[in-house]
Amino acid sequence: MARTSRKRERIRVKEMKFRNDPMVRLYEKTQDWLQERGRPAVIIAAVVAGLIVLYTAGYYFFEYRESKAAAAFAEAFEKYRAPVLDTTTPTPPNPVGKSYTDEKIKWQESSDAFEKLANEYPGYYGTIGRYYAGLSYLHLDRDRGVQLLQQAADKNEQPTSDLARLAIAESHLASNDAEKAISVFESLLNSSHVPGPSVQMGLGRAYEKIENTEKAVAAYFEAAKAEREAGVSGDAEKRLSALAPDRIKDLPPPITPGVRGIR
Repeated sequence: MARTSRKRERIRVKEMKFRNDPMVRLYEKTQDWLQERGRPAVIIAAVVAGLIVLYTAGYYFFEYRESKAAAAFAEAFEKYRAPVLDTTTPTPPNPVGKSYTDEKIKWQESSDAFEKLANEYPGYYGTIGRYYAGLSYLHLDRDRGVQLLQQAADKNEQPTSDLARLAIAESHLASNDAEKAISVFESLLNSSHVPGPSVQMGLGRAYEKIENTEKAVAAYFEAAKAEREAGVSGDAEKRLSALAPDRIKDLPPPITPGVRGIR
């Protein structure tokens, strides 16, 4: 027989010993799979790690922004609630907190601070900033104040937006524009964010201005009824007594404070 020139490939001892071992075959297949799949797995891991980093950075960024906005609001609110001292009376030796001696300066600084808050921090603090800036401007420039309050109302950020509508209605009433006031007050009748008696009381005063006594009495009655049910007394019952004293008997009996719910 002729010798073949091709040498038979040498089989390593290791292969001879373990080639039928199922654990070795599983290991080899696993290694092959990892080599084929390794790169996508690394990419996925890198993407996940990147998302975690972005989330963490975003979280701390928004936390930082939130703390800055809260500090700006506190600074502006200190101006808003600061008292205006009478220059004719002696100043206390150790005054507590911020105060002013000029009311115009107070409202100007307050409105500027809240408007800056609204411009720099939109969203929740932006709506609150416009609300308080509007209230402050009502003491300086009514048109500008109503404009800012309307911007806060349009945001539908409750309860601030409905409180802004209530302030607009009160401003219309103070300016003797009863018809506009009535329109805004009526839009708040079903609101759960402003006190019902305040809305009804405003309606009563607005209807009185246009000499619609019947509707004024109806509004005062609802306000007085709510006040009695809450165990408080206010001006609604006084106005009702002045306009329609016979309706007083229709009100629920007054509730003694501390007795509610006791049978």
